[in-house]
Amino acid sequence: MAPSAALPELAHFLRTRRARLTPEAAGLPRTSTRRLNGLRRAEVATLSGISPEYYTRLEQGRQRRPSPEVLDALATALQLDADARRHLHRLATGNPVHQAGPAAVAPDVPEATLRLLASITPWPAHVVTPMRDILAWNDAEAWLLLDYAELRPEQRNFAWFVFCDPRAPRLLTDWEKTARGNVHRLRHALAADPHNERGNRLVAELTARSSRFAAFWEEHDVRGPATGSHGFHHPRAGRLDLDYTAYVVPGTHNLELVVLTAAEGSPSHRALRQAAADR
Repeated sequence: MAPSAALPELAHFLRTRRARLTPEAAGLPRTSTRRLNGLRRAEVATLSGISPEYYTRLEQGRQRRPSPEVLDALATALQLDADARRHLHRLATGNPVHQAGPAAVAPDVPEATLRLLASITPWPAHVVTPMRDILAWNDAEAWLLLDYAELRPEQRNFAWFVFCDPRAPRLLTDWEKTARGNVHRLRHALAADPHNERGNRLVAELTARSSRFAAFWEEHDVRGPATGSHGFHHPRAGRLDLDYTAYVVPGTHNLELVVLTAAEGSPSHRALRQAAADR
């Protein structure tokens, strides 16, 4: 990532983090006359051990290449989690995964991964790119949500599905949580590969089509591969609560194999086993 490309994103990220950290959370007193909910620039500078002028230049995109020590101090002052701390360093120093050539061609899923995907019964599973494009899925995933083959290739994307497909709010018990999660993953991916043609085109389309996406995008939250849980409203099986884990597929494309499971003997586990037996 060239410094000129990184600076506006770094400045925006610092402003959004400062605005959401209250004086109380930072251990600072709040005076009765204070109107600002977040921290002042001078307060962040003091907490970080840098001058207010230096910090102001960072927020205005005029300070190039802050040192790792300064970035760590800022991350601590702004109480960033591990994903956000790495994101801050990436924006400031630039370590893109950019690959030459057009990014519109979807990478091939390794044959061994496809065999594993097909064999994970009864668990729903899929393979996804950093830009949230769905490359492969098994029968259990098609039963749980939909057969992605019904969608046009450019629509086989989790972020697109959540924000643009009218079925998403009906199928997802916590639409907003899932929607935010996809935005956070896109932010994380584009910071690593800022020139990715597919990712930038997708963000532009979703920003134009969805005011909710645009609002979530402006919050500048990030998240890498993780574990978590999702709830689903299945038209036949009813409520399903599943845990997911993202496994990174070895290779140059940073693909993930995402598997959804349920505790042994739980209603969701029984529903998945019954669905597998019926197929």
